[in-house]
Amino acid sequence: MKRYFSIFFLFSILCSTSSYAQDSLAFKPSGKIIARSFLDFSKGFGDDDKSGFDITRALLGYNYKFTRTLQAQVVIDGAAGKTSSDGLEVYLRNAFVNWSDKGFSVNAGLIGLMGFSVQETYWMHRYVMKSFQDLNKMGPSVDMGVTAEYAFNPYISADLGITNGEGYKKIKKDNSMKYAAGLSLHPTKNTILRIYGDVYNESENLRDALPEGVTDANFKDQYTMAVFAGYKDNKISAGAEYNRVFNKGFVEKKDYFGYSVYTSIALAPKWRTFARYDLVDSSAPNSFNTAWNSLDGQLMMIGVEFQPVKQLKIAPNFRNLNPDHSKSQRYLFVSVEFNL
Repeated sequence: MKRYFSIFFLFSILCSTSSYAQDSLAFKPSGKIIARSFLDFSKGFGDDDKSGFDITRALLGYNYKFTRTLQAQVVIDGAAGKTSSDGLEVYLRNAFVNWSDKGFSVNAGLIGLMGFSVQETYWMHRYVMKSFQDLNKMGPSVDMGVTAEYAFNPYISADLGITNGEGYKKIKKDNSMKYAAGLSLHPTKNTILRIYGDVYNESENLRDALPEGVTDANFKDQYTMAVFAGYKDNKISAGAEYNRVFNKGFVEKKDYFGYSVYTSIALAPKWRTFARYDLVDSSAPNSFNTAWNSLDGQLMMIGVEFQPVKQLKIAPNFRNLNPDHSKSQRYLFVSVEFNL
């Protein structure tokens, strides 16, 4: 009898200990401040020999987790752009609710988009330069709408999105919507293959202006396609992507497209080196008598990153731009990121 009583007593202690451990690990709602800035100093060589300091991001916000699966975030960007007099523009960048559970993730509100967010994580140096689609204005990084992601298993995930299409600087109701879908495959450890596409409904109010002297053009929905392959481990991150926009500004056959290849390699615990090559080209309707895209050309970049502490990155880098329709330019940058 004493033996059974002892077993019961030990079982009771184990149960109470387990219950206490679960209670001690119970979720507690909490929040955190978001503070992130991109700054740089640049010196141009050749025709563009200007030099000076600049700030291109000044994010300040707050993220709050209500439960293990539900959170909300609000972020303001104090350096989202420049006015005509070179003053800084302030915009609301994020205001969304996120629910995530069992492989599902749903965002609603003013949200980050999936068009090139994956590529940015493999590029690793967003504070130095925007990723290819963002740099060439192929689509907004943030917009008003809803996105949903689902991981079927460790190898396959998919995402869908419905947004206004204009980006976070132009939030308005109209009859034009953007519908997006993406599929990510992880065939082996540390690798990713991703394809993405979106359709932006044609709207007369949002059409690109035609070049001077051009009066005839057809208008259609705008499409975007992106294909990406990447590899990332503790030492190396690398990516290659192809992107194309069809019917830019809803003008039929006004397309632009290009490639971006990049890598970032850890040299030591606080040091990385990186390099990148971009190529952009465009096509136009037969009625256009001049090239329309000033961004056509090549970009070559090489740099070194030093991270003395977790919150600070410093990256001297050299850039060579070879535009198709103007003279080549060379720049020396020192880019800085502060991330609380």
